[in-house]
Formats: sequence, structure tokens, C-alpha cells
Amino acid sequence: VTVYRNGKIYKQAYAQGIPLYAVKEVGTTQLRGTTVHFTPDSAIFTTTVYNLHTIVNRLQELAYLNVGLKMELEDRREKDEQGNPFSQHFHSQGGLREFVAHLDSTKVSIMPAPILVEGEKNNVVVQVAMTYNTGYSETVVSYVNNIHTLEGGMHVTGFRRALTRTLKNYADKSGLLEKAKIEIIGDDFREGLTAVISVKVAEPQFEGQTKTKLGNAEVQGAVESCVAEALHYYLEEHPKEAKLIINKVIVAAQARQACPES
Repeated sequence: VTVYRNGKIYKQAYAQGIPLYAVKEVGTTQLRGTTVHFTPDSAIFTTTVYNLHTIVNRLQELAYLNVGLKMELEDRREKDEQGNPFSQHFHSQGGLREFVAHLDSTKVSIMPAPILVEGEKNNVVVQVAMTYNTGYSETVVSYVNNIHTLEGGMHVTGFRRALTRTLKNYADKSGLLEKAKIEIIGDDFREGLTAVISVKVAEPQFEGQTKTKLGNAEVQGAVESCVAEALHYYLEEHPKEAKLIINKVIVAAQARQACPES
């Protein structure tokens, strides 16, 4: 590990987590930052060969989750005809909206742009981007402190509760449900939904078989409050898009009732 700090360069090496020597000063510099060089240990890692596709996907995720962050990947194992190593830059200015557009790139959106939610409640920083497409499946991707929570958790529960409650209230208020004369359930609000949820939590508690499920109860309320407030405002300010969403929900409910065995 090499650290560039306060005009000086510091170094320290490790083996299996144990320092080989104390931190030592090795020179001066104008740089700031940290460089880590490592070789994977087969005694610790099940595989010591890195998959380029996996790394590319992860860095692209991090770029979407951290607006303005610039990263560069160079793989010297892969070279072009001129002998240059594979190189790719990662940078996003659109953040979660850009992430949602990427996830929905092969689908037909019913909205001009994804809805963006940004807020903070009870020291929980909440960011959500969502849109609807003409498809029938739901795609919700969630993160806690940039960690992908494959099994979801309280942040996803809070998002879904806010989504269902806010859209249901708007649909009742607008009279669209009364005209359709149909009962809707939570699943109807999620058909064709694509969303990315990202929260920052000081002390995350992970549960589940693979420890990728967020268990902090306070996060549910924070996400639910932020999403409900922002979504309510969006629906009131964008009646055309709101009607498209509610009509999508009604069509989903009608299809469900037409095939009760499903």
C-alpha cells in the first residue's frame, strides 16, 4: 500500500492481512491518494483469475452510484492488434437515472424520463430512480453503501410500501379506479417497473443466507417517507405521466383478474 499525503509518500506491505513492516516514509510528492498493488492468495481466494466482464460491470455500477466519480480500468492480459492493453473509462453524470435507462435500454418506456428521489431521513441518505415500461416484469436493484443487496431488505420494503400507497391514493383521488371499476393489489403497481434504490447507512445490519439483505428497521421508514413525498409531488406536477402509470396499473389488474389461476 502506497499513500500520498501531506507532501510525503508512505509505504507498508502485508501478507495474509499481517503487516510485514511498520509504515515508512519513502519520499516526497505533490500527489494525494492511495495506491494498492496486490496478488491474490490462493490460500484465501477460491479463484485467483479475475473475470474482466465481472469487473467492468462492477465499476459501471459504482460510476452510476457515485455521480462524478472517474475510474479507469486497464487489463494488460487483453491487447489489441497494436499491442495496447484493454482500457475503459467509467464516469456518470446522470447517476441513478442513467442507471435505470441502462437497465431499460432494451425495453419501451412509457415515461419521458425516470423519476428521481433524493432525500435524507433519520441520518439515512436515500436515492431512488424509477420508470415504467410496456413490459410485464419488475426489475428492482438495490444497494446499501454501494454494496449490492441481492436479497433486498428494509429499503426495498419501504420503497414498495410508498409506491403502492402513493399511487393508490392518487388513483382514488383522480377517479381513474372508480371509472375502471376494478380492485388493485400491490403486484399491479409493480408490473413494468424498473427501479434502482441506493441508501447510505452508518451501521448497516445484513441478514439472509448470503448476508446481502438489509435488516435495519429504521431504513424502511426513511425510504418510505422520502419516496412517498417525492412521488406525490411528481404525480401532482406531471398529470400526463401520472395517468400513464395508473392506466398501466389498471391494465395489469384487468389481466390478473382475467386469469385468476395465475
